[in-house]
Amino acid sequence: MAEEPTPFSELLAGYGTTTIGEGMSVDSVFALLKLRAEDGSAAWSVRSGGSTMPAEELLGVLEGLTTSMRQRLIKAWKRETIPPSAGGPSAPVTFSELLAGLDTVGVGDGYLIESVFAVIKARRVDGVPVWFVRSSEMTLGSEERLGALEGYAATVRQDLANTWKW
Repeated sequence: MAEEPTPFSELLAGYGTTTIGEGMSVDSVFALLKLRAEDGSAAWSVRSGGSTMPAEELLGVLEGLTTSMRQRLIKAWKRETIPPSAGGPSAPVTFSELLAGLDTVGVGDGYLIESVFAVIKARRVDGVPVWFVRSSEMTLGSEERLGALEGYAATVRQDLANTWKW
């Protein structure tokens, strides 16, 4: 299943999260997966689906997200009050339902998905893009999630740099 196109609904079957809002349609997604191998070792993987996101947009999203996460961590370490996240009410939903119709690449048979952290680009009814993050299963520590996302951002940054012709 590892290199074959797989619906997100199959890959993340049984994993729950919360809705993104009334009238939103998912345009694209990338999901950071923490995997557990049969021998107990951890691994990280990223899966994407939907409309292809240009590398520059993906890097911008990762930079904004990691900067925001870093600021929240600093406030927590300083014991400053962290304002609650903005957004309307959300309700439980499965990732299968939230990402219905989007394909990705599966993970190897020797791995179990331990945690999912998804960054979703959606569109409002009027076509305006809106970004959401959703997670499921074992909660990733803030530092662990930030480190994994910064590692992914470094990979995207390097891939983008390799496209420049000087």
